[in-house]
Amino acid sequence: MLRDLPRPVMIRGLAFALLAGLAAGCGGGHDQPAQELSFEQLPDTTGLTRGAPLLESLEASRMTSGAVRVTGRVHLPDGTKLQVAIKQPGGRVSVAMAQVFVEDGRFDTPPLIGENGPLPRGDYRLELLGHFDHDWQSDGVLRAMGGGLGLRGPGITRARDGSAALFLTREAKL
Repeated sequence: MLRDLPRPVMIRGLAFALLAGLAAGCGGGHDQPAQELSFEQLPDTTGLTRGAPLLESLEASRMTSGAVRVTGRVHLPDGTKLQVAIKQPGGRVSVAMAQVFVEDGRFDTPPLIGENGPLPRGDYRLELLGHFDHDWQSDGVLRAMGGGLGLRGPGITRARDGSAALFLTREAKL
């Protein structure tokens, strides 16, 4: 019997039997129901974009040096941190980016240039982004806007953690 076989032969035989048993259970039988696909449930943002616009203006201008400045007016508390990115139309990567802080309802980027100097003249997309959580905003800013959860208006959405976020785009010719 099995005990009479040399140990290496017995081990190989058991390994073969185990693999054969596993292979028989892999894909051969159709008696198990197929698993259904499931999708991540994202937060419902219905109604968040209804309300007065938070963004009053977003404009880009070219300086004599060729650098670009982006300015804007927003209805957000002083000290609110926002990110301004410049992208080529249809592009996913920013060609220039800056973080700014709101002061007296306004923000202004420092002079922006691309990786190789001034951005070539042409069409661009401006993106304004703000997250209203403790990673982005100070306690004072979050307190002034009630944690940000009451924000409503064009561009307002919810991040994965449920916190409020602002994302708006504008086309610009530079």
